[in-house]
Amino acid sequence: MSQALETVAKLVHEVERGLPIAPGTLRMDDDGGVTVNRESVSSRHHFFLDGLMFHVSLMPRQDHTVFQIWAEVGYLPYSIESPQKRARLMTVLRATNGLDRAKFIVDEKQKILVLGQVEVEGAMTLADLMYETVQFLQEARPYLRALGECL
Repeated sequence: MSQALETVAKLVHEVERGLPIAPGTLRMDDDGGVTVNRESVSSRHHFFLDGLMFHVSLMPRQDHTVFQIWAEVGYLPYSIESPQKRARLMTVLRATNGLDRAKFIVDEKQKILVLGQVEVEGAMTLADLMYETVQFLQEARPYLRALGECL
């Protein structure tokens, strides 16, 4: 009975320490003892919004968490293919230069991407994840819609 009380006390102590308690954090030994593994692991998440697949990556570090979000927007046509369409897209892309959280880039294959990265102090909670995601989307979405009209 004392081992059960010790196990419960250990679990209470872990809960008092706060989140995150992730899958695999608690393990039961063969002898019935509970071990707690607080090493955070990286995770990836995906969601669709306005026809785009967004990818989110969380990478826990010693004293902070790196939050990254990105999506593939489409392809920038070459000038010979559609000069007017390219000019409209370039105008929208130039307008994004002053954004704080969302960065629009064109890679070597002419793919338009929107990227964001933030370092959050400590372990990232669900509220932090939602806050950073919404902040990014609020900044990027008007430009994504403008790009979508041109694509």
